[in-house]
Amino acid sequence: MKNEYLQSLMNGYGSMNVVSNKKNEKQPDYQGWVKLDDKFFEIAGWVKFGKTNNKYLSISIQEKNPFENEKTI
Repeated sequence: MKNEYLQSLMNGYGSMNVVSNKKNEKQPDYQGWVKLDDKFFEIAGWVKFGKTNNKYLSISIQEKNPFENEKTI
């Protein structure tokens, strides 16, 4: 399912989903993928609050190959 979605992504697009099964507070609140220049990037986001209690999303982006663990026949 994930691979079908990633293969269908167009450059400049992606999505993040809520992480509903967090095991600790350091894990991101949102995770997803984005495709840029035919490369895939894993994105993670944490909901945080600023000094004046403004809510914002802190993000991390890392280039990864989501297909590297696939078995080929």
